[in-house]
Amino acid sequence: MIEAALLCLALNLYHEARGEPLDGQFAVAMVTLNRAGRDPAKVCDVVAAPYQFSWTLKPSDIKDEAAYRHAQAVARLSFLLTDFTGGATHYHTLAIKPHWISSVRVAGQWGNHIFYTRKGPK
Repeated sequence: MIEAALLCLALNLYHEARGEPLDGQFAVAMVTLNRAGRDPAKVCDVVAAPYQFSWTLKPSDIKDEAAYRHAQAVARLSFLLTDFTGGATHYHTLAIKPHWISSVRVAGQWGNHIFYTRKGPK
């Protein structure tokens, strides 16, 4: 189970964050893990959920082996880290303004992404 979770998380990191600085890569991992309730058994379902991560709409092959190995290392370490995003469950690049941002609260910016938590009592 943990091996499948590591594979799914690494693929998500590779496709969603390989060009990001390290803190941005870990923040993307935190979003994935937060959506899964930090349960390895749920990580692949979270990554494969329809319309959640843009790369899954049109999957592509791994073309940069070094970047993929790096994503694998970040994925492994992510399971050991405490969530530093404050429970972020959403993010987007600085280049877009998605329709759903009115339903979430800004948690911070890491790399070229803005991260959000669900609205509710602080």
